[in-house]
Amino acid sequence: MAGTIGVMPNGKPGDHPVTDITVHRIEVFGVACDELIREICELGGGAALERLQLSVLDPRFGGRRDLSVLEAGLREIRDQLSAA
Repeated sequence: MAGTIGVMPNGKPGDHPVTDITVHRIEVFGVACDELIREICELGGGAALERLQLSVLDPRFGGRRDLSVLEAGLREIRDQLSAA
């Protein structure tokens, strides 16, 4: 839509990878990473996920990321939240 500024996602599939993983149960980063993202959300780690900028990494929209590095980072976040 021309001239539209700051269009806000409405929670439909494809709007945001975390919503797709947690609400719509769509596989985005692979089973291991997606499960870690669900665990992190359950532990209240949404802010930590936002800092990872997962939207930019989303492979469905051209994002490229070594999934083993992403998985390691997600495990670290999950473990820190679990220990708190």
